[in-house]
Amino acid sequence: MDLQTEKLLEKYWRGETSVAEEKMIKTYYQQYPDESIEASYFEKLNTEASKKPGRSFEHPGIKKRRIWLSVAAAILIGLISIPFIINSEKSPEPYAVEDPMEAFEVTRASLQMVSNGLNKGKIYSKELIKFNEAKQIIKKQ
Repeated sequence: MDLQTEKLLEKYWRGETSVAEEKMIKTYYQQYPDESIEASYFEKLNTEASKKPGRSFEHPGIKKRRIWLSVAAAILIGLISIPFIINSEKSPEPYAVEDPMEAFEVTRASLQMVSNGLNKGKIYSKELIKFNEAKQIIKKQ
């Protein structure tokens, strides 16, 4: 073993090496295997790192429970939505109007309702104008 490798090993055991330096040590022991403790350590490290974990832990009942909950939720949604679908087919649309004169009256009534709401807003805007005029008079004095 050369002097540079020994210095790198000392740094490694102190925990001061970089990733590149660790790779240099590992490749050195792969190229020049010997019977030292360090060589067997790095060999074991390489074999353990290359192993894949056998199986991850899974709770035995979670997967089955999720499937059953999904099925139950789908059935529940279906049962809840059936009355709404049946009622929507039976009742005619409330705003469906066949007669043109009746449609005109419905439209006129809805536009009148919007107009009344806008007129109320006009009253409040007049009060705001008075408020702003008073504010301007106070600022001038």
